[in-house]
Amino acid sequence: MRWLITGASGQLGSYLLRELRRAGVESVTAWTGKTSGQLFGYQLLPVPLDEPQEVARVWRETRPEVVIHAAAISRVQNCYQEPRRAFQVNVSASGQLAQLAVQHGARFVYVSTDLVFDGDRGDYREDDVPRPLSVYGSTKLAAERCVRQYPTTLVARVSLLFGPSLQGRETLFDQQMRSLRAGQSIVVFSDEFRTPLFLADAAKALIQLAQSEATGIWHLGGPERLSRAEMGAELARFLGAPMELVHAIRSEDLFPEPRPRDVSLDSRRFAEAFPEVKITSFSEALPQAVALYQEIASQRT
Repeated sequence: MRWLITGASGQLGSYLLRELRRAGVESVTAWTGKTSGQLFGYQLLPVPLDEPQEVARVWRETRPEVVIHAAAISRVQNCYQEPRRAFQVNVSASGQLAQLAVQHGARFVYVSTDLVFDGDRGDYREDDVPRPLSVYGSTKLAAERCVRQYPTTLVARVSLLFGPSLQGRETLFDQQMRSLRAGQSIVVFSDEFRTPLFLADAAKALIQLAQSEATGIWHLGGPERLSRAEMGAELARFLGAPMELVHAIRSEDLFPEPRPRDVSLDSRRFAEAFPEVKITSFSEALPQAVALYQEIASQRT
């Protein structure tokens, strides 16, 4: 099977490539925004998603049979500042790729977000009505609707992802690790709740979904509801860092857009359908995440 991973040099995309390499998959095309070179032995191919003719041309050359579309303008602030470009990349390109996949008989998995919900109550199921508060969430919901025009596609709403970077650009986890190990404080929000999901688990789950015949909307979150402050405190405890280094604040006055308070996901449907995919809790994943961080750091020195 010929695989296509979009957003392949991003946080999630790089873990998808790592998992496919571990599975011995050879035929993988890895689309990026601007990054070239190689990652896990796969050639990275820059493709401008806001140029439909170029997307169509490269698709014809690629001829994928399985697509995991993880590319997006994913920084909430960037979408707020550039809503037109966010719409082009997050919505228009997603609709085009879904259409191309269906026309050519390819499996299509679209990676969406928990931020399609307004956060009024949390514990959201797949059939709950989405009401995004941000430009980013609105573009992801619009893309979902474009993709779901085609009944053979699958939308995976992914919760807050955590873990070390595999491609050089620091994640929040990397920043917190570096600060806590150096005895420096970290600032975390106490008023936003998610169901954090380890990046390695997310990659395994998405590949499993792509290999299945499942369609429709699926939630992929971790098994517990946590605030960023609780996650920071758990990381500090694991590292043996003083708890006074974890500074909890409220987010409500820091951002120009309203932010949802609780977008925790109910992912029982996935757990029941795919029991062979282990989704670890934040504390369960920390030993693996920290060990991977240390392994990567040692390779860079």
